[in-house]
Amino acid sequence: MQEIHRLRELLLDCRRGDLRDKPLGVVKRSAEGTTWHSRWEESLETALARVRASLLKNPVRLLQELPGKPAPFLYDLESDTAGLTLFPDALQGLTKFGGVLRPLVEFRFAQAVMRINRETLQLPVDDVYSHLFGRERVMPPPKMRECLIDIQSGRCIYTGDRLKGASGSLDHVVPWSRARLSQIENFVMTSRTVNSKKSDSLLAPTAMEKWIHHVDRSSDDLRECARDHGWMADLDSVRRVAFHIYRAADANTGVWSFENGEHRIEPLGDKGKRVVLNLLQD
Repeated sequence: MQEIHRLRELLLDCRRGDLRDKPLGVVKRSAEGTTWHSRWEESLETALARVRASLLKNPVRLLQELPGKPAPFLYDLESDTAGLTLFPDALQGLTKFGGVLRPLVEFRFAQAVMRINRETLQLPVDDVYSHLFGRERVMPPPKMRECLIDIQSGRCIYTGDRLKGASGSLDHVVPWSRARLSQIENFVMTSRTVNSKKSDSLLAPTAMEKWIHHVDRSSDDLRECARDHGWMADLDSVRRVAFHIYRAADANTGVWSFENGEHRIEPLGDKGKRVVLNLLQD
């Protein structure tokens, strides 16, 4: 928290207090080409190094300490004092169950913070949780959404239906419950019906192919839109995260598709998994 405070104070000193509550990716893009760019990059790298060292020193070393003293099952801390060495399949397991594990770990951490600070914190655990981890998704402003609709030629990339005015609904291609990706490439504009039907499901191979075609064809326009609105753009990161999520998924994972005018949630299947992984690697 001290490092976050220092970075926010730096933004104030640089007369960019409007960026204090923005994601780091937005601040980084806004800093490019400015007189305070090198100062920000140096301060950010220092902050990240300190946070990294603190995580290794305290909470990370306690995460595998469970009742019964089981042997380490996620990572080996002894092999590298400067980082973590994950055991085989640990990353795949964490990715596969991340949608369940993340909120559970966050909530238990909030409970621990309340217990340790019971004398000074007189708040419901829900308020502590919101303060520590936040509840709001980072959502593009209306003008940026209009830009996304224009890039999509006014149509939903999944169904081809025309999007009229306020009827557009913003969809996270890789669901927010799976990974907190706010890069512009992870956003598409759909109809409210499509967004509701898809919900937090992964894309089926046919829908994934449509998204891949969209971001490959419109990559320059998407980056320009992100630049105009001070947003994040990083297609490689979105594809890489999506690849690892699908690689960890099993054949029974439900995926969403729209074919022949029908919304479907169906098993990914071994063949579907291979198809999606090939799409994400190309």
